[in-house]
Amino acid sequence: FTSDPDAFGRSWQSDSDYRAGKSESAKVITTKEKITGTEKAPNYFPMKLYQSAVTIEGRLEYELPVDAKLDYLVWFHFAEIDSTVRKVGERVFDVLVNDKNVSRVDIFKEVGSFAAYSLNYTEKNLSSSVLNVKLSPVAGAPLICGLENYAMVPADLATVPEQVVAMKALKDSLSVPDRMGWNGDPCAPTDWDAWEGVTCHTNKNGTGLVITQIELGSQGLKGYISEQISLLSNLINLNLSTNSLDGTLPIGLGQKSLARLDLSDNQFSGSIPESLTSSNLQLVRLNNNLLEGRVPEELYSVGVHGGTIDLSGNKGLCGVPPLPDCPLFWENGRLSKGGKIAIGLSCFLFVAVLLLVIYLFCIRRGRNDYDFGLPSDLISLAAKRNRYQRQKSLMLLEMESQHAKGLPSVPLNPH
Repeated sequence: FTSDPDAFGRSWQSDSDYRAGKSESAKVITTKEKITGTEKAPNYFPMKLYQSAVTIEGRLEYELPVDAKLDYLVWFHFAEIDSTVRKVGERVFDVLVNDKNVSRVDIFKEVGSFAAYSLNYTEKNLSSSVLNVKLSPVAGAPLICGLENYAMVPADLATVPEQVVAMKALKDSLSVPDRMGWNGDPCAPTDWDAWEGVTCHTNKNGTGLVITQIELGSQGLKGYISEQISLLSNLINLNLSTNSLDGTLPIGLGQKSLARLDLSDNQFSGSIPESLTSSNLQLVRLNNNLLEGRVPEELYSVGVHGGTIDLSGNKGLCGVPPLPDCPLFWENGRLSKGGKIAIGLSCFLFVAVLLLVIYLFCIRRGRNDYDFGLPSDLISLAAKRNRYQRQKSLMLLEMESQHAKGLPSVPLNPH
């Protein structure tokens, strides 16, 4: 027997809790040999099921808990994995259900050694809450590899497909233990809670079943909340309190139908998603986690408008009374919207000032481009030439003055 689930999600568990009478001393035998005839349609019974078996010298008896007034389908699984049995007739036993002989079994006669053999029987109109199964020896010791019993229920509505997807994702992410029976359809049959802690109702048009409540407080869960929870569009109450769940709260958490949310006493981190503000929450318990960042004002208003909200025990939360104020430019481990705006304005002003400086520099340079001033060497040479011309003019004037007074003229160029 194995506690491993198979391809159909069936969980195969030890039979020791269901043995009755002297069967408690039954012996377990195992093999590593390949068993033929397993993993086949339509039931795909796993090979591992047939690689172990229970046997006893004498009668092997089981008592299975059932619901009275229902019909039950019982499956029996056999494989001759004892290599000392080599011929027909060496191991023969009768199968009795509620003391009714339903079959005589000779495994070797049916399929030989190391091969799977199964049979089923339906017990109708049960009047007791116990289904009794006996394997009574005819030759040799009885042997069985596996036993199943299924309640036969009338055709019923099924859970709508997208919510089945969401619930299977939650089963994996929350590590829901097998003892809670989270196998098959989450809501069907409707006359009992198919999955422990899950409540369902018929959808508005009466064509399927939808999940309205998940109550899994104090169940020792470890994991996180899957993003697929957003597919549970009819969820009214979600209680995952007092577990060991971590990770961030999914963005999809906050269906409009959600009225009660209790995630207290876990290890959730990160910020509170804005999606929670779009729901019709009347009770919010997020206390004693590791949440941080600004609390959405719309969520805080739940308490203001007559609802209940508890955010205590989250040192990183801020922004609403009695929590501390949030940092101006830092929020939820990153820049806040105000911080981003401030940085954006600072960058804009810096670029504007830089462009203005470049513009003014270019205009001034443009004006200087039209000043055709001469080089200083040329200016100095021109000044010397002008002084020479003035001196020559003065000498000519002086000579003319002397000539007018009758003085002898002196040649300017004696040569």
